[in-house]
Amino acid sequence: MALTAIQKEAFLRRINEIPVESLKNKIDNNELTLDECIEHGLDSSKIEQISLLEIEEEQQQQQFEEDSEFYTSINNDEVIIQEIQRAIFDGRVTDEGLLENTIIDKNLLNRIKSYSKETHPSQHNDLDLKKSYTDIFFFGQSGSGKSCVLASLFNYGEQAGYLIDDPHSINGINYKNLLVRELRNGILPAATDATVDAVTYITTELHKENDGNVEVNPLNIIEMSGEFFSEAAKNPEIWENAIDAHGYLSNSNKKLLFFVVDYHQHTEDSFTNRATQDQDFNLILSQLDEYKKCLKNTYCVYIIVNKSDLFPDDVGDKNEYAKEFFMENYRGFYTNLKAKQEKNGFALQSLHFSLGNFIFNNSYLTEMNKECPERLIESISKQASRRKSKSWLSKMFESSEDL
Repeated sequence: MALTAIQKEAFLRRINEIPVESLKNKIDNNELTLDECIEHGLDSSKIEQISLLEIEEEQQQQQFEEDSEFYTSINNDEVIIQEIQRAIFDGRVTDEGLLENTIIDKNLLNRIKSYSKETHPSQHNDLDLKKSYTDIFFFGQSGSGKSCVLASLFNYGEQAGYLIDDPHSINGINYKNLLVRELRNGILPAATDATVDAVTYITTELHKENDGNVEVNPLNIIEMSGEFFSEAAKNPEIWENAIDAHGYLSNSNKKLLFFVVDYHQHTEDSFTNRATQDQDFNLILSQLDEYKKCLKNTYCVYIIVNKSDLFPDDVGDKNEYAKEFFMENYRGFYTNLKAKQEKNGFALQSLHFSLGNFIFNNSYLTEMNKECPERLIESISKQASRRKSKSWLSKMFESSEDL
């Protein structure tokens, strides 16, 4: 209830007897002003206390507005998980605030707090590829998701009992274990260094049933750093010193080549000064001709259109969409591939790929896709078990994934 004129006058006469909180409350309710209190002899200490309270309230209001904006950004999927973790550890937000105002529950909050990316030091695999294995090469620009595809492949393959470690390349096995361990915690692999040492070589055995029989296919899996891939595309000497240093491309092993296309990055290429994916892929493919046995021993070239979870919502057959997307947007590379295919007789397939469902601006994986790695393992198993013959090429154009 507002003060009457008489009550206000009496209040001001005993101004220094009134607790600061009561004075502040009357000022906030516009029943009197600070200037009126000062005119009636308010002690300087109380004036300072009221000023401090006003500053504190302004700071609290500003913090409230910042918190509300941050909570809204989280709920709108605009904030990455590392930023949320930093806000918690810096004391900028509280556990209670996150639990009460965002999609985050207690389980997810604990995962955010324990989120930690491990670094895998570059360790050059100075071992020759094992003979009579199928060599699988993964190529793609930085950020295209090569390591993510590998992590998904190994995680699903191990859980399904398809893949068994071959200790020939311990460095590669350690790298593979790190990828799988982090993926199971929702963590996406960190970018690999742009060095020769960042060319990773993993040995494994694929045990998969085909037509009622369990086929055992030993594999050499080679992944090149995305940054190093782009450098190698521009400088053949880098390429030669990196992958073919131990005859990786020139040996007589059966080969499967994977070019990982970043669906999301494709839309950004026109806004950057770097080479587009199409340009880098074309240069790398042309350089493969320098290694006489490479394309001759290649049984299949795969185009993996990665991050297909970003495809339009109304897409039906994602593999068909991936094929059409590639053929429409990578015409130069596609023409080059068809020419190499006609000359060397390898199959050419495209597949869409997605790790699964993400939150926190695509920085944290909440549910892993099982269909994509299963389809990829199935195809690898069939290709690794196949023998090349004159009729081999004609048999390869039966599915919607063939280009």
